[in-house]
Order: sequence, then structure tokens, then C-alpha cells
Amino acid sequence: MFNENVSAELQEILAIELHRYKREIGRMTKKEWNLLIDWVYSGHSPYTNGDGIFDDDGWPLDFINTFRGWSNIREYSNQPGNDEAQTFSAIPDGDKFDDFPDDFFNATDLPF
Repeated sequence: MFNENVSAELQEILAIELHRYKREIGRMTKKEWNLLIDWVYSGHSPYTNGDGIFDDDGWPLDFINTFRGWSNIREYSNQPGNDEAQTFSAIPDGDKFDDFPDDFFNATDLPF
């Protein structure tokens, strides 16, 4: 059921969206359905995602397709012998100063 902080009006809207979305998306696994239900019952539209991912035309990517995309990336990068994926997944996020080489911030040979 919906979280207690989700208003009755929003619950009604989300229930309609969930019903419509289920018809549009077609087949999904039990795991996908359970994750989707948790997402919607916490007060989110099934047509959005929590990762801020947008599709090519600038709209938020829906929940299930975002989940499937991340699953495919995870599956691809975890394949043994896939050196390109292993190298890509080892690229630092850049969210910590420790991610950068020591000489990165003092570089003087920049191309611009």
C-alpha cells in the first residue's frame, strides 16, 4: 500500500498511472513488478526514475526501462574477459579528490 505521506489525491493519480503503465510496458519480471510497486507506492510516477536519466527527446526515462538499462550495463561490465568494460568501470567517478592523479590539479600542459 501507499506510504502514509502520499496524499489521497496523489494516490489516486498514481494508481491510474500504474494501471496505464502496466498495459503500455507489456511484460515484466516479478522482480521488476515488485520494484515498480515499491517505487509507485512511495509516491513516484512510473514514468520517472530516481537516477535523473532522460531519453533522447529530453523526457525522463521510465522506471522499468531505466532499471533494465542499468541491469544490462551491470551484466555487460561483469562479463569475465571483457577488458573494455572492466577498464570503463574502473574510471573514477570524480566525486572525490582521491579519484584524480596527484599531478591532475597542477597540470600546466593543457591543450587549451
